[in-house]
Amino acid sequence: MTSGAAVERDTATVWTTPSGAPERLVWGGRRFLVVAKPIPWVDRTVWWDLSPRVPVGGAAQLLEQPMWQVQAKALDIGELLILNLAVTDGQHWPITAVFD
Repeated sequence: MTSGAAVERDTATVWTTPSGAPERLVWGGRRFLVVAKPIPWVDRTVWWDLSPRVPVGGAAQLLEQPMWQVQAKALDIGELLILNLAVTDGQHWPITAVFD
């Protein structure tokens, strides 16, 4: 695994707690369990690439991306990784960074 590099177009299937925090995921055919308290944060999008017209009241939704950073343990060999996950509707969340 690479450290700190963005993972382009990689997604994980994520299961969450009732409050929305990730608790387990499948990525690249491997199952992971979140083993530490997930850290919620908000990332900024590349706003200068957006359309110049934004609907009234819609700027925050276009400029901010809810994220979670999780420490997850692979259930196969016990590998421990830190993953940045971009929250989306549904279970398929993009992985934006991986740290080992």
